[in-house]
Amino acid sequence: MNRVPTRVQTHSLMPLLVHPRHLTQAARGCMRTTSSPGADGITWHDYRVGLHDRLAHLAAQLRDGSWRPGPVRQLSWPSADKRLCVAIPTVEDRIVHRAIRRCVEPILEAHAYPDWMFGWRPGRGRIHALTYAQRQGITSPCWVADIDIAHATAGGTVAQALGWLAQWVHDGSFLATVRHALEGLPAPLAPGSGLTPLLTNLRLLRIDHTLTELTVVRVTDNYVIFCTGPHEAQRAFDHLTQVLSACALQPNPAKSKIWHPNLEDLFLAG
Repeated sequence: MNRVPTRVQTHSLMPLLVHPRHLTQAARGCMRTTSSPGADGITWHDYRVGLHDRLAHLAAQLRDGSWRPGPVRQLSWPSADKRLCVAIPTVEDRIVHRAIRRCVEPILEAHAYPDWMFGWRPGRGRIHALTYAQRQGITSPCWVADIDIAHATAGGTVAQALGWLAQWVHDGSFLATVRHALEGLPAPLAPGSGLTPLLTNLRLLRIDHTLTELTVVRVTDNYVIFCTGPHEAQRAFDHLTQVLSACALQPNPAKSKIWHPNLEDLFLAG
């Protein structure tokens, strides 16, 4: 049986968010990723000039509640079966997004995330998902209900996203800062935002917590439920479909199926 997460009352996160060392580490983490400038045209090369003073000013704005995100640059291009739209915040807003995540993720790691959740999570990728399944005694081939969530990062309101977070974070000033960050985006879960992986995991936690009696692995927005045969897999597929519907979500019909794969094909292929 999987561990059932419990709610926790956290201490204030604002002192951590505005701490100079925390913002510096967030900035350095952002700078390690190659990316284009936001709508203000400022690059990471530009932002490094006077970095200490810039971060001190940012910390002061976050501390007194005057920080507001800058304009977002939006790009879109055709993908295989849809048009992919990406939001590109300013480099400074990306620092705030990463700093927020660095505050929240340790709480979720300790109290919220199930052991079988991989992807969009530090140090827990597809190879770790495969290893986890093997340690549960799953052998190849295996019957699975394999369900990919359609539009996992679409829809949702700022109020809903804050509600997902407020189950685990009870610091009003911190939540107000997150609200400002989300109100500056075209949508709360907009791809390209540094908050999207965190918020999408929070969105799906509502589903995760209904599956504690099953043998499950989730990799980002894809659920794999291990079963003893095709009939059990169909029941699991139907059950998860109902749970998703209650959360205004549904399986992606093009990527969801009942099948009998090897473990490596589940987690490492493609």
